[in-house]
Amino acid sequence: MRYKKILLVITVVLGAITYSCSDIRNDVTTPSKIGVHGASVMDQGSTSFHGIKVKESGLNSCRQCHSANFSGGTAGVSCATSNCHPAIDVHQTGIKDTASANFHGKFIAANNWNLQLCSSCHGKDYAGGIASPSCKTCHTSSAGPEACNTCHGDFNNPSVIAPPKDADRSSNTNDPGVGAHTTHLYNVKIAPNNVACTECHVIPQSYSSPGHINPDGKAKLVFGTIANSGVSNASYDYTTNKCSNTYCHGNFAFSKSSSQYPYFYTADKIEGNNFSPKWNEVDSTQAACGTCHGLPPTGHVYSDLTGCAVCHIGVVDEHGKIIDKTKHMNGKINVFGN
Repeated sequence: MRYKKILLVITVVLGAITYSCSDIRNDVTTPSKIGVHGASVMDQGSTSFHGIKVKESGLNSCRQCHSANFSGGTAGVSCATSNCHPAIDVHQTGIKDTASANFHGKFIAANNWNLQLCSSCHGKDYAGGIASPSCKTCHTSSAGPEACNTCHGDFNNPSVIAPPKDADRSSNTNDPGVGAHTTHLYNVKIAPNNVACTECHVIPQSYSSPGHINPDGKAKLVFGTIANSGVSNASYDYTTNKCSNTYCHGNFAFSKSSSQYPYFYTADKIEGNNFSPKWNEVDSTQAACGTCHGLPPTGHVYSDLTGCAVCHIGVVDEHGKIIDKTKHMNGKINVFGN
């Protein structure tokens, strides 16, 4: 008789569990039936809304019935559907660890930076939505995860938005997403000014601006006035990672007929080498003296490097080293102290 009572209790308990899990499914289609979550489990305005349970108890409470990856489990109801929470399975151990395979940034990158997968739960302003943690605890900018430095640049400094790091979190200059960004934007040594982002890219007004997120994952290059100065038709090859026809790397020509100093010409014009530097070869070879123009330039009377300072006073020294970068690569011919 004692064993029969125990068996009866187990049967009743199992029956209650089965009934409850069944009613979870019924809650979705038949709100009048009360299950584990209560009526109106899908109604955001209801006290039975399942999101409140998540807020109170965390996602692990959902895993007890819906499985570790929320695919259904004993409840038989998947949370990770296209209509509900398509990104829910990213919430695994390591979600905040940049070194983890479960880091949420890797999930977002794999889904072509679709931040709507985040905002569907965390709210349009990423401040937490109805029942989720706020993203702005870590993403402290007013734009939250949509800030430029979230995906590229310095995550800890919103004013530094250029790589390194790139959108794949790489800081290796061999990676095209990193390349020579630092050299151009922060450390130009042979030109008057550091290069602005707008010289190579159209800066989007916001994360969702058209053309910002490309399906191929590659940044769009649109060269500006410096690269296209004079006779240039600047371009970039995504296959070879080379820039071509840029003024700054030798696509220039100065005509003898319009020069005050025609006696320095050996041809109708003095020309650069129109060198095509490799963007991700950052070893000082791509802008070395003699790459962008000959020594001397084509069409220029002969002079070795040590003789440049005789005419280009204040631009280079007697060893050919640039001593005033404001007078080099500036679209002008600075001679005799001009």
